[in-house]
Amino acid sequence: MQLEFCGHAAGLFCFRRTQFTRKDWENTVHVICNPSLGQYVFLPTLSTSSQTFLGFDPIDKVFKVLSPDDTFSSSFANILTLGTGEKRWRKVHFPLAHSPVSKGICINGSLYYLARENTTYFIVCFDVRSEKFKLIQGSFLDSDARLKLINYKGKLGVISLPRENWDSRVGLNIRSKEEVRIWVLEDGEQQDWSEYAYTLPGDKFRDVECDVLEVYVAGVTSATGDIVLMNPNYHHSKPFYVFYFHPERNVIKRVEVQGFGNHGGVVNAFVDHVEDLTFDMKSWQLDFLKFESINKFNALCLLEDI
Repeated sequence: MQLEFCGHAAGLFCFRRTQFTRKDWENTVHVICNPSLGQYVFLPTLSTSSQTFLGFDPIDKVFKVLSPDDTFSSSFANILTLGTGEKRWRKVHFPLAHSPVSKGICINGSLYYLARENTTYFIVCFDVRSEKFKLIQGSFLDSDARLKLINYKGKLGVISLPRENWDSRVGLNIRSKEEVRIWVLEDGEQQDWSEYAYTLPGDKFRDVECDVLEVYVAGVTSATGDIVLMNPNYHHSKPFYVFYFHPERNVIKRVEVQGFGNHGGVVNAFVDHVEDLTFDMKSWQLDFLKFESINKFNALCLLEDI
């Protein structure tokens, strides 16, 4: 069964593979990978099908894997601390039963992800060091929006992309404005959000046969504030592009990534990845393996501003 990407933090990546057992419950195997050192480890099996998140505490330099129970009747989460010799998952109490609905993002020792409880949507904040949870509300959080959590200049941000809305009057899906909206959490205690709106030049995507409704937000670059966009579905018959949109200057740069060959499928992209050679998994006392890290991409073609 194919590995599913779960998340990344401080140079490490987390994957998982879920299998049904004869008893009709699910066993999930997690893999932590350090591509810089060509190392990966298998974590103890966990009986769950819930989302999994990887967090990093920059003070104690500790990684933790979080897997909340996704049944609305349960208010517990599973946690495993990496690098301490800990070989089993432990349960911690969560203040509200919920179901995760997005990938997570770790910012300055806090892990965030979107979740819902029945029809109510909110953001969960997990402090990696103290292992305490907090709920963050926002009036813009709903099931219809194309939302993505981002690191916006060191703060938690939520970005919304254009989408189609069903219009019952005409019986058709109507495209929304080609607009990007960003909400930035200015004060976590007061839950004070600031909001920004930018027009996305959809014609620049159509020039390379890419519909703006199909693009995905990979993140925001910390150095320049560019919003990184891409279509995650790759087919070898078409070029693969990554777009850098600077909202304040209203400029797009297009980068063609070459070297995929005849491979196709879903592509995951990350911003501001920093190689780290200090986290040696040999000391983790887990099932440790190595692989050869090979860069197969022969070119990154930066095209002109468009």
